[in-house]
Amino acid sequence: MAEQEALPVVSPPNASWTEHHTSPCTINVINNTGRPVQLVWLSYDGSEQVYNVLESGSEAHQNTYTTHVWHIKDEDGRSLIQYAGPSAKIFVTAAGISIVGLPPAPPAPAGAEAGPSDA
Repeated sequence: MAEQEALPVVSPPNASWTEHHTSPCTINVINNTGRPVQLVWLSYDGSEQVYNVLESGSEAHQNTYTTHVWHIKDEDGRSLIQYAGPSAKIFVTAAGISIVGLPPAPPAPAGAEAGPSDA
């Protein structure tokens, strides 16, 4: 798949926690920092839930929704990026972060729960 133009970091108006939504998307995180990073979801009440710890050189695929707020944190708990938005591939390196758009996720089935779909 050819890479698309990088997307800006997108956050919902109240980015301190996740809002309910039914527009599915996928974020793929590629860790090339030389250190572990955490993929953390900010839940509906603002609490943090670690969904994945990625060792350097690994990749995680997270099904989610466009208004769900995610942080990628270093091993010391510092947020490297906050992301909420359309499907994207997020490259995390020691030099910085780049975000590349992905095709949209298929529509959610009728009656689908609006939480992280891999929960």
